[in-house]
Amino acid sequence: MKEILRLYGKYNQEANKKMIAVLEGLDEGVLTKDMGLYYKSIVGTLVHYSAGDASFFKDYFSAFCAKAPDASKIEAMLAEPFMLKSQIIGDMSNLFAAREVLDSYILDIIENINESDIKAVKTIDFPWGAMQKPVYQFVLSILTHATHHRGMIAAALDMLKVDNDFNGMLGV
Repeated sequence: MKEILRLYGKYNQEANKKMIAVLEGLDEGVLTKDMGLYYKSIVGTLVHYSAGDASFFKDYFSAFCAKAPDASKIEAMLAEPFMLKSQIIGDMSNLFAAREVLDSYILDIIENINESDIKAVKTIDFPWGAMQKPVYQFVLSILTHATHHRGMIAAALDMLKVDNDFNGMLGV
């Protein structure tokens, strides 16, 4: 099971790198334009799933690690749970750099999850309520959440007629 989580973690890291390479070539006005997405803009969508990743992996999944990786860089990104600091949200280079740090942190968490916990059914008390399922299902749910939102970003880029092809998993 850990191999599948590793694959998804590496895939997300590579897909985020490729997506950011596309986004770096765009004007900030394009990135912040309301595209009719749930989180309005490309940046709003990236901020949403990045804040979610930071909080889920730091606040919840690190508890299942034999030795949790240093979270100081992740803590420095968050204003509060599920919300990135304004200096990250308001500066594209900071946001893109934060995403890179976050992807490495996610892989560290996956590598350090206790083998005894990976399939164990656990209860996690989230702010919106408690959920119970195997640890790998929690982790996989959040990894696929990022894929879902990158798909939204890809669709927005398609509408803008911006070439993009960062969502393929076969090459990972």
